[in-house]
Amino acid sequence: MRRFKSALVMLCCVLALPAGAQQILQSNQTWSADLVRPAGQPLIPLFDGWWTNPDGAHTLCFSYFTLNTGQSFDLPRGELNEFDERFPDALVPTHFDPLPPAYRHVFCAFTVDVPADFSADDRIVWRLTSNGQTLEVPGKIIPPYVMDEPASGGRGDIAPLVALEEDGEAVRGRRGIQLHGLEARVGEPLTLRAWIEHEEPEIWVGWAHHSGAGSVGFDNREYDFATGSGPATVRATFSDPGEYVIRMQTIDDIAAFEFYCCHTNAWFHVTVSDQAFLAPTTRRTRP
Repeated sequence: MRRFKSALVMLCCVLALPAGAQQILQSNQTWSADLVRPAGQPLIPLFDGWWTNPDGAHTLCFSYFTLNTGQSFDLPRGELNEFDERFPDALVPTHFDPLPPAYRHVFCAFTVDVPADFSADDRIVWRLTSNGQTLEVPGKIIPPYVMDEPASGGRGDIAPLVALEEDGEAVRGRRGIQLHGLEARVGEPLTLRAWIEHEEPEIWVGWAHHSGAGSVGFDNREYDFATGSGPATVRATFSDPGEYVIRMQTIDDIAAFEFYCCHTNAWFHVTVSDQAFLAPTTRRTRP
């Protein structure tokens, strides 16, 4: 959490400093909610950290924060939403909701896998331009950013186990799981389901519009869920035809996000039509 607060403090200095004004040292800066406004402020891309997988490869984890409480953004990947061209299949978000409750940022919205020989000098840059301001963050494999995944021995936490089909493949952690081939029709709710197991009797579940040019409405965007009570569900309604991704995140306690461990991601790929369609076929993938 210190890295996040430090980044915001530095941003405060940049945004608030008029031309020719004397610079205020970072040590004298204080967090001010005045930067958080209904609209007109930028999105902030963030690098949460990285971990090493059992096969020796590494995974880098990116997130974001918005300074707008009422303004959302749709930024297709490209000039306004630039991500390293070496990773064309990265699930970079293109829809950014207003600031969530409690001023929290969106933790590890997507991940990128890199080979074992990715060095401490290599960088993966994510750059966002919004409301006329361009901000970027480098992803890098250096010791201060190493993360526990999918469990924290020190705190005794472990990410929930998630399957997107009953008795289907289940995974833990931020690399997550994907479900392809879902279909919906404009204006007609689509029920999305996730089967979640965890040692805690109750966990937090949140759903978000990850990408897709139209708007998405949810009947219950985030809630506490009793594990073992059947699938966690949400009814999503789409405003326009097109290709969408819905992101689900789950963790034992929403406050635990601040410890950077341990949550599980899931992404649902939905084709939305304004015409009748056949019954959907689905397939699971991991990033």
